[in-house]
Amino acid sequence: MNKKIGLSIALVSLFFADTAMAEKIGFINDPELAQKSTALQGLQMQRDKMLAVLKVDIEKEAKGILEQKQKLEEESSKLSKAELGKRLDEIDTSERELKTHAQEAAAELQKNFLEAAVSVKETAINPVVAELAKEKEFDAVLNAANAFYIQNGLDITEEAIKRVNKKMPKVELKKVELKKTASTKTKKSK
Repeated sequence: MNKKIGLSIALVSLFFADTAMAEKIGFINDPELAQKSTALQGLQMQRDKMLAVLKVDIEKEAKGILEQKQKLEEESSKLSKAELGKRLDEIDTSERELKTHAQEAAAELQKNFLEAAVSVKETAINPVVAELAKEKEFDAVLNAANAFYIQNGLDITEEAIKRVNKKMPKVELKKVELKKTASTKTKKSK
């Protein structure tokens, strides 16, 4: 009986060992692919540029609110308490709006960036990896950054980079603008 169990275990082990040996796995260095993808590089540059523009716009709005505060301080002795309170409330509202608009713009920019990055992955990277896997007869393609050893010929990172850049050389990031506060709108219309 023990011989039969031992033989069965040996046969099962041999079967699984043979199956594991038949699998062919390729590797791509995902961080390197992301770093050398012209579409992803351009996307990051666009995001950085939009962030800089948003920062300037926020600072402009904040400067306008500060100027309103200073003007109110100068005029405060000439105003009634009711008028002073009303104008202080308007300034407080403008400050809250600016903070809200800044947060909304940052969140929208992040959302647009992630959507564009996912688009690059789905439109270029995944199809290129699948195409290379089929050509090389890989059963799977894993991230090389997590591998301890990769046999020559199994790392397809460079070829993937070339093909991804050819398939999708650039991607446009949806533009994000800072909404103007109510006080800025009324100030411009006066």
